[in-house]
Amino acid sequence: MNLQVNNFNYNVNIQDGTINGAQIELYGRDATSGDYINAQIKVQQSDLAEGATFLTAKPADIVTIAKKKLAADTALKDATTSNQA
Repeated sequence: MNLQVNNFNYNVNIQDGTINGAQIELYGRDATSGDYINAQIKVQQSDLAEGATFLTAKPADIVTIAKKKLAADTALKDATTSNQA
């Protein structure tokens, strides 16, 4: 499924003017099945490469980070508990 960016916003600290994060909205739709996904992912300073800031990181790199976070967040995880009636 190809994911597209619907929205990309930097989170700015108004007091000191620093950028402390980015909010990325992603959308994807499978044309064959009709399945789709909408996601809003926050990329934080700690997610960036060492030494990078939101002013030096390329927006495309930030989107890649958001896509990787989405994949990790939605990956099937082993169930440790079961639902019992």
